[in-house]
Amino acid sequence: MSNTTIYSARHGETDFNVKFCLCGQIDIPLTDKGIEQAHTLAQSLVGKGIEYIYCSDLCRAVTTAEIVGQALNLQPVPDARLRETDFGAMECRKRDDPEYLRRSQAFAERFPEGESILQSAHRVYTFLDEIIDRHSGKTILLVSHGWTNKMIASYFRDMTNEEFGRFVLPNCEFARYEI
Repeated sequence: MSNTTIYSARHGETDFNVKFCLCGQIDIPLTDKGIEQAHTLAQSLVGKGIEYIYCSDLCRAVTTAEIVGQALNLQPVPDARLRETDFGAMECRKRDDPEYLRRSQAFAERFPEGESILQSAHRVYTFLDEIIDRHSGKTILLVSHGWTNKMIASYFRDMTNEEFGRFVLPNCEFARYEI
């Protein structure tokens, strides 16, 4: 049986990234720099043998995935389970907001009017289980978000709470996982 390979990438830059704000499930576009980053990402993925692309259904991820898909001659499939964590009432706050920092370490506690880290992880893990089963032995690209990439990393390797908290995949960077 051959290995399944997952490439997991984060979308390109948005205005919220520039302003150091939580975006969550607010649907905002890429900046011009974000579009350039997506083209660079696409070129870095050429020749990796990617056979399928899945992405969050939020436009920043869809746009990134479409740019990559054009370079790889693949059509991305949007899936809401790859959305960013729903930060609820905390969306638009600065990433160094003390209440956000506290709640981001309380995995079972929901963000006000949003979801908990555990709920977000369940959504992402369920998606990964399904995709890995459906495309066994294939090479897949996932285009999503900062916290979603934390979930994906924690699915494939053990992480302490501290390692999980420190894990950051920069805009239009990717990680590779083998099963």
